Amino acid sequence: MNSELKTNVNVKSVFSRVGLAAAVLGVVVNLAQMIIITIFNKVNPVFETNGWFRYLLIAVSFYLIGFPICCLILKSIPDGQKREEENLTFGGFIKFFLISYFIMVLLNLFTTGFLWIVGNFKEADVVNPLESVLSNSSIWATIIFAGILSPIIEEVLFRGVMLNKLRTYGDKIAIITTALLFGLFHENFSQFFYAVGLGMIFAYVTLKTGTIKYSIGLHIMINMMGSVIGTQVLNSTIATMIFGIVVWVFVIAGLILFIKDFKKTSLLPGEVTIEKGHILSETWLNVGMIINLIISLALMIYVLIA
Repeated sequence: MNSELKTNVNVKSVFSRVGLAAAVLGVVVNLAQMIIITIFNKVNPVFETNGWFRYLLIAVSFYLIGFPICCLILKSIPDGQKREEENLTFGGFIKFFLISYFIMVLLNLFTTGFLWIVGNFKEADVVNPLESVLSNSSIWATIIFAGILSPIIEEVLFRGVMLNKLRTYGDKIAIITTALLFGLFHENFSQFFYAVGLGMIFAYVTLKTGTIKYSIGLHIMINMMGSVIGTQVLNSTIATMIFGIVVWVFVIAGLILFIKDFKKTSLLPGEVTIEKGHILSETWLNVGMIINLIISLALMIYVLIA
């Protein structure tokens, strides 16, 4: 009885610390951005609308401040047992890319419908924070920050550090938890749903192969397709048509591969087993996770109705 209680307390405290780390990450990043913007606005308000400045703001607040602090908070949580690294063939990598792309487009369509309904209720369009950054940024800034650096840092944090800590409790719990935290991290409904979907696939690939290099590659390709190529082709009608055809070829191929491979999905149990009836209470109904949910959802709702 006492050993079971100790195990439960340890499990809850681990997930609480992970939630707290995510909450601190969100608060620190937003606070750092507010301070930097306030300082630069006193010098010249035009800085805030500059694309390079917006990306550098993310780099300083997230890459240099929030990311290290979050990792420091998570450091005391033991890593899961190291798994043998497996190489993914080129064909296997492309398969996961197509599945990822299908999931992203599917959930993006759902998001568009959801935001359309909200927009009708508030009688105004819902602003997508990502679109506002992309529309005012140079192609090179977008490639460097949105296309390369952000995917690397995000994968190291969510599929590297966090997933590595939580796989102790089984693949399923680790995948779902880190994917939801990844979605909440974006702090807006425009990206939340497809971020969760992609987070699940990236986490599965990481656990399957024992390395984050493939999830980094997938993340970079997805971001390049959406944030770089997708925005550039809008300048040409012909390019937009060709890109549209490519997108639907990718989506159909991804759908077929998803249906074909879904039943083959294998998830490993963890070193520590959480009883089915206690999974929600142990993993999410704790101080850290609740604080993170309150902060993240408050920001998401604010962006939605602002």
